[in-house]
Amino acid sequence: PYYLLEWNNNGQLTRLFDKENNREVLKSLGNTLNVFEDKPVNFDAWDIDLFYKLKDSQTPTLTDCTFMEAGALRCVIRFKYTYRKSTIMQDMILYAHSRRIDFVTNIDWHEDHRLLKAGFSVDIRNTKATFDIQCGHVERPTHYNTSWDYARFEVCAHKWADLSDDSYGVSLMNDCKYGYSIYGNEMQITLLKSSKEPD
Repeated sequence: PYYLLEWNNNGQLTRLFDKENNREVLKSLGNTLNVFEDKPVNFDAWDIDLFYKLKDSQTPTLTDCTFMEAGALRCVIRFKYTYRKSTIMQDMILYAHSRRIDFVTNIDWHEDHRLLKAGFSVDIRNTKATFDIQCGHVERPTHYNTSWDYARFEVCAHKWADLSDDSYGVSLMNDCKYGYSIYGNEMQITLLKSSKEPD
């Protein structure tokens, strides 16, 4: 009842129209799964260096899309992806009495030095974004105008990240991930980071 949604053959949202506010939410694509090569200079297990963006990302291949539920309370659409030796299963859940859209993602990952992010290109412009931290929130720039801005490309936050303007906003909420990046109107959440697997 809240949205009009469309997606492409890769399972990416091509349209998310908010009926109540008569507004397109997306600028281009939503829920894009992107895999980046991740070889930081130091601290392989947890550090992320900005140069991971210099190489083209890869997109997992959608192998199946199935309507799991279409009831009076909610609708569940299941997407299955493969990437090399790994598989991703994601349920997109829409509710009859809530504006929230859930993406429940289960990943069986067998890759070294890879970073997996989910991205949403939203139709919102602001020079800063807001992130949840313990006992409050923190604001970070959505641009790289200074060396300080450039150094804050990845934000460690807790339950949510928000990009809003004077009239509208979009939040990414989660229950187990802590890495976000928002540059321009592109909101991303880090789903996983894999270092070298032990021999």
